[in-house]
Amino acid sequence: MDLSFLGIEPNPITVFTQADKAIYLQNPEDIDDGIRELVDAINAIPVFFSMSACQGFLIEAVRDDHCPETYVDFYVIDEQYQLAQLLLGSLGSKFNASIDCKVVYEADFDVTADDEIVPNGMVKLRHSIELFELPPDLMASTYLEVVNHVRKFGEAVKQTV
Repeated sequence: MDLSFLGIEPNPITVFTQADKAIYLQNPEDIDDGIRELVDAINAIPVFFSMSACQGFLIEAVRDDHCPETYVDFYVIDEQYQLAQLLLGSLGSKFNASIDCKVVYEADFDVTADDEIVPNGMVKLRHSIELFELPPDLMASTYLEVVNHVRKFGEAVKQTV
C-alpha cells in the first residue's frame, strides 16, 4: 500500500536495541525501592526494558513523597511487539479492574548539543502497566501477584526467544 500521501517515513516507529536497553538501565538507583521487583521482572525479559516507574501509593509511609500513580512503563526491543501485547493482555485479563495496561504512541525526539529537544518525526511505543489503589493488604498481595505473573511470563519468553 502506498502511504506516501501521509508525508511520513514508511515505518515511523522507533526500533530499540540491546544497546538502548543498556543505556536506559545504567542508573538502577533511580528506581523507587517499592516498585523495584516489578521493574526487575520487566527488565529480566530479554526484549523489554523499563524507561519510567513510580511506586506511588505502594508504601503508605512514604506515599506523599511520590507521584500519585503506581506504574512501570517499558519499551520493546527488536520489534517484539506481539510479546508486549501478550503480556499486557494477560495482565489485563487476570487482574481486571485492579490494573490498567496500555500502549501510548509518543513523539520521539533528538537532543541537540544545546540540550534542546527537536522532534525527529518518529514515534516511540510506550507500554504501560498501572496499578489502581486497593486497601493496603489487598494492594500488597495484588502487587506480588502482578510481579509473579510478569516473572512467569519472562521465564516462558526466555525459553522461546
